[in-house]
Amino acid sequence: MAVAMTVKTTPDTSAMNVFEGADSIRDFLNPENALPLPLVELPDRLNPFRADGVRIFAKMASLTPLLNIKALPVWNMLQEAESSGRLRDVHTLVENSSGNTALSLAVMAGLFGIGTVTAFVPFDIAPGKLDLLRIAGVQPYLKRGIPGETSGIAEARHMGQAPGYFNPSQYENDANPAAYEKWFAPQIWHQTRGKLTLFAAGLGTTGTLIGCSRYFRKISDKVKIVGAICAPNQAIPGVRSRARLGEIEFDWEPAADAIIEVGTKESFLLSLRLCRTGLMAGPSSGFTLAGLHRYLKARKGEGGLDVLRNAEGEVVSAFVCSDTPLPYLDKYSTHLDAEEF
Repeated sequence: MAVAMTVKTTPDTSAMNVFEGADSIRDFLNPENALPLPLVELPDRLNPFRADGVRIFAKMASLTPLLNIKALPVWNMLQEAESSGRLRDVHTLVENSSGNTALSLAVMAGLFGIGTVTAFVPFDIAPGKLDLLRIAGVQPYLKRGIPGETSGIAEARHMGQAPGYFNPSQYENDANPAAYEKWFAPQIWHQTRGKLTLFAAGLGTTGTLIGCSRYFRKISDKVKIVGAICAPNQAIPGVRSRARLGEIEFDWEPAADAIIEVGTKESFLLSLRLCRTGLMAGPSSGFTLAGLHRYLKARKGEGGLDVLRNAEGEVVSAFVCSDTPLPYLDKYSTHLDAEEF
């Protein structure tokens, strides 16, 4: 007796990166369902250490569905809050943010049944970023950061205690670094086939640094962690100076093997060069690459690159591209000279 065979004629939509049905947007934004973010090796013109056996890869977190890395911790913080019942009867999310966290909260809030997002943002926020927040539905409050003024972090924490309000507390909520430990760092490790020896991240909330450091140190004793911080009296969107990192509750310093200071012009210039190479990477991405370059230069000068080599004799490094240049377009001509365009 012949047995009828069932032939599948409908393609596997999950493999095709298709999201359908009533929960399509929630599924689309859930990092659990995402394809790995691209890891792209830089060409020689952005890698001055190629002759020393150094490879540099850009981890394109700017290619999340919301075009910024904060989509990962925001989802994780909201998901954990929902699972623990802390979002019950919440109608407003409130957070301090340089922009990307507030944007991600605004887009995701409705998927968790929350209608309003309020954010305390820097007074000098890029106009393009402020417009983007308003498009997403954020109610922004500008903070000057002058001496004696209550910080945006403190104001968001206080407002979040009112009935119907919830403050995700990205500067102290472990669900922030846990997102990078769970999703981001494992991607990099597997994409480099376990050959990674050096990782660099910029420090804003410090969640990326802490979460990735946890994962890499757990899986290998070969990976060195570099944290890039803003040099004093400099400004780069999304990252902080050592003085401003004092507002962060996380114990971030033990997560790094080296801390490197980077300035504004260098960050915007390397962002420009990344864009012209084909990687649409914003100023905080140029900032992190600059920190990695400075670290490698210092180690080379000390004759210390060999301790960074893997079993194949290569230094395999990765740095984080956190968002695109699009919200900051007016800032490039402000910080760079005409001949650099």
